[in-house]
Amino acid sequence: MIASLSNEKIKDAVHIKNNHGRYKNDAFFIEGTRLFTTALNAGVAIQRVFYTYDFAMKDANAPVIERLKAIGVTPDEVSPKAMEKLSDTQAPQGIAGIGARRNFRLEDIGVAGHAQIPQIVICDGIKDPGNLGAIIRTAEVFATDTVVVLPNTSNPYAPKAIRASAGGIFNLAVVYAEKQELVSWLKDRGICLIVTVPEGGTQIRDMDMARPFAVVFGEEATGASPDIIDMADVTASIPMSGITGSLNAAAAAAVFLYESFGSRRRR
Repeated sequence: MIASLSNEKIKDAVHIKNNHGRYKNDAFFIEGTRLFTTALNAGVAIQRVFYTYDFAMKDANAPVIERLKAIGVTPDEVSPKAMEKLSDTQAPQGIAGIGARRNFRLEDIGVAGHAQIPQIVICDGIKDPGNLGAIIRTAEVFATDTVVVLPNTSNPYAPKAIRASAGGIFNLAVVYAEKQELVSWLKDRGICLIVTVPEGGTQIRDMDMARPFAVVFGEEATGASPDIIDMADVTASIPMSGITGSLNAAAAAAVFLYESFGSRRRR
């Protein structure tokens, strides 16, 4: 059993957890039975696992440990104090570890994914990892199989983002791209670039969502950046009323993608 907080394995895992701002780091921190199960079901490579004695003694957790052993991962038992050091939550679940991010490129869109007609979510400047994870969760639920993350956006593999995605991040392709590279790629393939704006855009129910499109959701406070709005084929707005007159980024994504999902199902 690992009890020392200065153990190299513990220190390395904590470093990966705490340095999640390093955007293109292949290793990411994962915690909790549900997320491990979702990751295993999606075929994510698990590199290292830590668990507590109390976790292992619960019959409900045996399948996760057995599945990890079956793919050649030998979990390390750690003390409760070591698990507290590892954990990114106030109430550690007793299992945590390190996974490997899968690298997708723009060229993989529509090839490695599920959708015959590409429908892509683009995150531009989403700063809060919880909001980013919620957008990824919504994208996965509504059958969008690719999320493109622009450089001024939070890390989708931060622990908070992974939790907020409910593991949805493991079931779709996450692509890192530069803005101009992305827009050129979309135009070369005839994929409509839609940028959501608070007002003045085409009403979402008046749009053709059965064709290939990529939709941009912008930064929580200021929206999409002016340069990507200028490059849009269409700007889109969600009709609303009320005193506040606006939705946060995750809520806007949920409304838009729900409408898109319904539109595709009606065709």
